Amino acid sequence: MASSKAKGPSRTKRKTEVPGQALGYSLQFTRLTHLLLQAPEGSVCSLELLDDVAQDDGAGAVKLVQSKSALTANPVADRAKSLWKTLSNWVELAATPGFEVEKAIFELYVSRPVEGTIVGGFARANTLESARAAIAQARTELWGCPPEFDLKPGVAAEISSYVEKVFTADQSLLERLICNFRLTLGSGSPQADLEALVRSHPVSPSKVQDITNHLCGVVKRHIDLLLEVGKPAVIARDDFHGWYTSYVQKIDRQTVLSSRAPAPSEAVSRGYLPDNFIRQLDIIGLSFEEMLGAASDYFMASFDRTDWAARGEVDETSFDDLDGVLKRAWKNKQRTCGLNHGSRSEQHQGQALYFDCMQFTAPVQAMSPPSHFIPGCFHMLADDLLVGWHPNYEAHLKLKKVA
Repeated sequence: MASSKAKGPSRTKRKTEVPGQALGYSLQFTRLTHLLLQAPEGSVCSLELLDDVAQDDGAGAVKLVQSKSALTANPVADRAKSLWKTLSNWVELAATPGFEVEKAIFELYVSRPVEGTIVGGFARANTLESARAAIAQARTELWGCPPEFDLKPGVAAEISSYVEKVFTADQSLLERLICNFRLTLGSGSPQADLEALVRSHPVSPSKVQDITNHLCGVVKRHIDLLLEVGKPAVIARDDFHGWYTSYVQKIDRQTVLSSRAPAPSEAVSRGYLPDNFIRQLDIIGLSFEEMLGAASDYFMASFDRTDWAARGEVDETSFDDLDGVLKRAWKNKQRTCGLNHGSRSEQHQGQALYFDCMQFTAPVQAMSPPSHFIPGCFHMLADDLLVGWHPNYEAHLKLKKVA
């Protein structure tokens, strides 16, 4: 690949400015994760859609968040471009037909403690009267006293148009916007702040960093996948909560998994008779009642896997881990069965292997599953022909299918 030499100024800019720019972009994902942890049920959170980061409750109430990293400069200083550009954009948005200012929170987040006389006055204003006073004070600070505004010509060109838009906006609209303005300051480490929020939840202190890392990764990956296919970067809080709780359950809980699966009727169980896992039992000569029992275990285990994942009680990847454990156990037991029962009939060997596996137990995320679950999971593997009971189960199934 061809390359060109960078000129001195550009090289200096890359050394001094790019880390801050990269942090500013990366910070949005961290703030989105933070917002999702605090968002109410039923809401959705977005990235670069309504604002840098935003929360929408679906009923008209929104929180718009402008996130600012602050490695060196103060982004909320009285004459900071980032402050006035943000306020100008919000004024323009608030003036949009149909936008309900009273239902919006305008939050300016800075990653470290900073100060500013004007932004401090705006942040303290929580009534129309105090907002009016804060606006007047800011106008006097930058433009001078009315009506002369003799300081106005001295406003820097890079902020003058933004300041003009804010101060000449509809006064009532601006006052209502400032009433709903919030200034949020981080500690200087957005990741440490996120860990502190997770630590305030009922999780083990030793697991906080692992959980935080997982959540940041899940959010980043989910947003990337959405953007790759041209979809808006939106995550439902309830979906995120499911990912969160299931992962916490996976690494930080030791309890018993409770089944909510209903026992299937005989008619439902009979419906499984043509399936591979039942045909496997027929090959080794099990009774009709034993086949119905296997169908019941299969049905209830399938229900449990779906239910636990949907409720966030078990992370879906844990079922893949369990399947791997069961396949290894089956392989080892198959070899042992051949050694112990090799002189007996193949049907006898199949029954010995089957009943041995049906007594096998394994935890799911360090939790004990109900008694039907592991047998049912074995039947799922048998249905996919990943395990089998008869020493030559695949050949026998093919023969029966041809017959």
